[in-house]
Amino acid sequence: MKKNIFNLQTFHCKNLTKSCHSEVQISEVPRSAGFTLAEVLITLGVIGVVAAMTIPGLMNTYKKKQYYTQFMKARSVIENTLRMYANDNDCEIADGSCDFKKSENVEKLGRYFKGVQYITEDNCTKLLSGYDKMPIKRYDKQPVDEPLDSEYFCEVNSIVDSDIKGFTTIDGMMLNFDQDDGYGLGITLDVNGPNSGPNVYGRDIFVFYTDSVVGEYFCNSIWGMSKACKEKNNLNWGAECYNGNFSSDCGARLIEEGKMNY
Repeated sequence: MKKNIFNLQTFHCKNLTKSCHSEVQISEVPRSAGFTLAEVLITLGVIGVVAAMTIPGLMNTYKKKQYYTQFMKARSVIENTLRMYANDNDCEIADGSCDFKKSENVEKLGRYFKGVQYITEDNCTKLLSGYDKMPIKRYDKQPVDEPLDSEYFCEVNSIVDSDIKGFTTIDGMMLNFDQDDGYGLGITLDVNGPNSGPNVYGRDIFVFYTDSVVGEYFCNSIWGMSKACKEKNNLNWGAECYNGNFSSDCGARLIEEGKMNY
């Protein structure tokens, strides 16, 4: 459909008192091109499909960077604190002489952190109630051997000989001295605490060790075996970050690879 417009070619007036004579030519021009409603809807649909395919991947990458940064910050704080504790108390982390299976030594270690709240027999279930609301999972979505809730950490798997089982810090980090799986004293680290998700091993929850395993077997790393360490020990484990339920090697892998590749 076309519409008419007037194109003034000539306009002659002899004077103001006489009539004017005009020559007007009518020309036709096409209407401006535009999108139909159907074309707009199709375009929006394509954009939506592309966004649905790409945004989850971008968000996952962003979250992994966050988890990696949180872990590296916590690692630095913990390693520096353990060194100070060992120097001040004339003990060695590697040989187990600092003995964090004793409640009194866990309490001493907590004094090196700011805003500490100790996890005790009386408040353990309350402080770790986040694990009841958001039960701990594995990053590969495989099932865990048993429910990893507050009862597990407070009673079932607690090895500290008396009241204090661990502590939380002012920035939300939690250290729970809770397991001895034959490799040494295992400490569960939750970099953002039980009440902040995702509560997943290898993402915001890690296990590190403070005695015999930091020797030859773990290649002097409290964070487990790196790939190089496994090769040195002639081990070929299918799961890079796992030892049973726990991400006992995820910390070592993050340190070795410099990012979260799993």
